[in-house]
Amino acid sequence: SVSGHTTGTDVMAYFEAYRAAGSTCNKNRPVTGWTVVVDRSRDAVGAATNNAAFSAGTGTYTTPQAGVYHCCASFRCQQGGVCDWTVIRNGGAGDVVWGAFGTRNTNPSSRGWASHAHCWTSRCGAGVTWKLNLESGGSTDCIQETQWRYGKFTCFLTSPN
Repeated sequence: SVSGHTTGTDVMAYFEAYRAAGSTCNKNRPVTGWTVVVDRSRDAVGAATNNAAFSAGTGTYTTPQAGVYHCCASFRCQQGGVCDWTVIRNGGAGDVVWGAFGTRNTNPSSRGWASHAHCWTSRCGAGVTWKLNLESGGSTDCIQETQWRYGKFTCFLTSPN
């Protein structure tokens, strides 16, 4: 049998956001400009809270419940640039680099844009913050988004602590 979260018994939390079409160049700490698809949590009695954990304006996700979270981020790097992203835990309270991903070679002679993704799992208390930074600082180091939604940021609560 499959066991999962039960409304009215287990806490739940998840969000999904994507970037609108366009380019963002140079350092971007944190990456902003997100469109929220869903942002929902439920407490142990099943009461839902919507659109409270992820701030599209600041690009920050704040874990609404304690537990183990699985998060993923992906981006497309524009041709001719280099893109390095960092995953930041507890941003603003002494940023801790939790992970990094990106490219140093987009091979401009062969239509060399590149897409990259990174996932992580972390045990969190309620109130842990996550954000993504574009660390590359050149004028051609750009997040390039099309209507295909290369730029995504998601997290979900997998289990209690």
